[in-house]
Amino acid sequence: NVGANKVLDVARGEHDDGTEVILWDEKESSLVEDFYIAEVMRDPEADNQLFFMDYNGHLCSKVAGLPIDIDDGHLVVRRHRPVTYPFPNHYSHPLPRFSYERSSGLLRVAFACDPSYPAPSAYPSQAWKERDYVLSAVPLKRDKSLAEASLDFLTTAASRIKINPFGSPTAAASAAHIERGDYDLRDDETLEEEKPDNVDDDSPSRRREVRMLNLPLGWMEKERGSVAIVTRRKWEIIPILHNRHVTRPI
Repeated sequence: NVGANKVLDVARGEHDDGTEVILWDEKESSLVEDFYIAEVMRDPEADNQLFFMDYNGHLCSKVAGLPIDIDDGHLVVRRHRPVTYPFPNHYSHPLPRFSYERSSGLLRVAFACDPSYPAPSAYPSQAWKERDYVLSAVPLKRDKSLAEASLDFLTTAASRIKINPFGSPTAAASAAHIERGDYDLRDDETLEEEKPDNVDDDSPSRRREVRMLNLPLGWMEKERGSVAIVTRRKWEIIPILHNRHVTRPI
C-alpha cells in the first residue's frame, strides 16, 4: 500500500477460515524465490505476505493456499463452503473477484451478487451495481499522552459547562449542540471514507487495517485533490521471480 508503506499480510500466518488480512511492515526484501540457491531464497516465514491471482480472478494467499473473501468490509481467508439456501447468503456466496488498475493503482473488488446479502423477502434492488468497491488502508493516530488527553478533557469540559445562577454548574447539553455537531464521533465510530483527508497516520504500531470501501461512482473526480485519501487507496504489485536468472515473475 502506497499510503501506509506496508504490505498485505495474513495475520499471524494462520490458515484458519476467517483469518483477517491486514497491513504490516514488509518482512522480506528478496524478490527471488529460488529453491536451489539458499543465499537468495526468500524466508518462508514471509510467505504470509505473498498473494496470487487464480484463473477465476480470486485473490489467494500463498501461505494458506486459499482465496480471500470480504466479510463486513474486512479481507479474510476463506475456505470453500457448501451451497446453503437461500443462496446467496452471508455464509455461502460466490467469492469476489479482484482486479488491479495499473494507471490509478486501485485494487477493485467485483461481486456476482449484492454483497449485503439481503433477505429473500427484501425488495429487490440493483443499487449495489452502481457502486465502486476499492481497497484502502485505514490510518491510525498515535495514542495521546496522559498530558494531552487531560488537556483535551479539560478544554472540552470547560466549553460545555455553564454556571447556574443559583450556584451549581450545569451541563450545557441541548438539542442545539447535537444539531451543530458538538459531540464528535470517536475514531473507531467513523468510517474510513468519512474521515478527513488530513487525519494523522502517525502511530508507531506496525499494524494497519485494510478495508473495502463502498464508494459512489465518480468519487475519483471529487477527491482528486485529496492526496492522503488517494494514496491510501493506491497499491503497487511487486512480482516475485522464480530465480535470479529469469526476468519474468512466477
